[in-house]
Amino acid sequence: MPSTPTKESKKFVFSQPSSKSLSSFFDSQTHHSTSSEQLSGNYNEKKKDRKSSLRSHMAPRIEVKETNTMYKDYDPTTGNKMINKYMLIRELGRGVHGKVKLGKDMELGELVAIKIVDRVTRRRLGSRNNDLTNEQKIRKEIAILKKCVHPHVVRLKEVIDDPMSRKIYMVIEYMEGGEIQWKDDHDRPVMSVDEARRIFRDVVLGLEYLHYQGIIHRDIKPANLLLTADNIVKISDFGVSHFSQRAAAVELQGNNNPAPNQEDTDLIKTAGSPAFFAPELCFPGDLTREITSTSIVAGNSSESLPNSHSTTNSISVRGQRPPITKAIDVWALGVTLYCFIFGRCPFIADTEFELFFHVIPRQPLEFPDDIPISDSLKDLLSRLLEKDPQKRITLGEVKKHPWVIADLPNPQKWRDDTDPKKYQALTVTDEEVKSAYTLIDRLKKKIRKISLSLGNLTLGNFRKRSKSVSGSLTSFNDSKDNSSVLTVQSTPTSRD
Repeated sequence: MPSTPTKESKKFVFSQPSSKSLSSFFDSQTHHSTSSEQLSGNYNEKKKDRKSSLRSHMAPRIEVKETNTMYKDYDPTTGNKMINKYMLIRELGRGVHGKVKLGKDMELGELVAIKIVDRVTRRRLGSRNNDLTNEQKIRKEIAILKKCVHPHVVRLKEVIDDPMSRKIYMVIEYMEGGEIQWKDDHDRPVMSVDEARRIFRDVVLGLEYLHYQGIIHRDIKPANLLLTADNIVKISDFGVSHFSQRAAAVELQGNNNPAPNQEDTDLIKTAGSPAFFAPELCFPGDLTREITSTSIVAGNSSESLPNSHSTTNSISVRGQRPPITKAIDVWALGVTLYCFIFGRCPFIADTEFELFFHVIPRQPLEFPDDIPISDSLKDLLSRLLEKDPQKRITLGEVKKHPWVIADLPNPQKWRDDTDPKKYQALTVTDEEVKSAYTLIDRLKKKIRKISLSLGNLTLGNFRKRSKSVSGSLTSFNDSKDNSSVLTVQSTPTSRD
């Protein structure tokens, strides 16, 4: 392995939650979390209590390291690129704003996922000037992930942020199981109802923790749910997540339906995947997504929009928008469960325009006849996909629903052990989120200012030299012209 120069770094230390279930997150990979053990067919109460007791005393301090210097090199044996102490092995995936690569920590010998994001991306047609830049978005994601410590939320290990580099590197724990596979090539479900229940429970616990901390994910979907080697599910991708200190305070007070506030106006902007949008996001006046020309043409057709009347279980898109709250995550959770069970989304359309304005806010929920399900599961899906956010089921109620706890030996103990209030309430202030991306901006401004000063100084000297040279050339030309005149005049005289 090539030698790596010493790096300047900062370490951010977090307080530990007191929940026993979290301790499994720091134990060896052969152990399961408390919730996973309870879902196992070979569940052993005595063994579980002994392990939980041991783990509660073994949880180390969580640190996220921020490295301000980045070195590139190549491993002499494999030829793979090295970023500081990490060897890049292969690409795991890519998206609009960046890509994720499998890496290896050459000091610890463990695999990691490295998210590589460009600071600046091309502005898309139709984007607004007040939209967050790509760098601001990634720094907002970093600020949120630094504060998240939960067995069902992916953990950020290190941020490599060199001001002289075009890219920012986020080192995240590697999830060996990858994305959850929920359908085959024929759009048929690939998991059993029991498997869907277990995965659903893990997501509920992670999402409940995020809401308790004042974080709304805004992009819950199967692609953002990753599996460990032990088939434990963790929520990932916080690129469009929203943090509100006020929302965190509301959670502490136990208010599930807070009044709208100016602080949360960012939630009105649509973000995430359209098929998972909640009905309260589908209002024409607040549409901020880019709509293609074909979508607009289809949307303007008479067949795109129905008559003004709608069913009792829908919200008129022309009415007053309900407040945008954490209930949008609950809706997306319901769409995700529907996907697990039926292998398809509950609401689909030919165009995004039609989906946004017609199908999601107006079309009633239907269950396919070819895949029979229990009445209990139908009830849960109907309550998760309730179009009125004020009537939508809460996560606390989800944890008590008969279908969710059907195979748990002790549901009350499970609820007590996984109560998010056992975790210390963490604080991500607006200043922290803002400063996460303004520090580098200030450095860039200083560098640009220095460069501009040097440029002006050089330009000034150049102008002075140009003026001197120009003056010299003018004198030279004048002298040359006068000499020519004298020569012309003296020639005839010489002839005489």
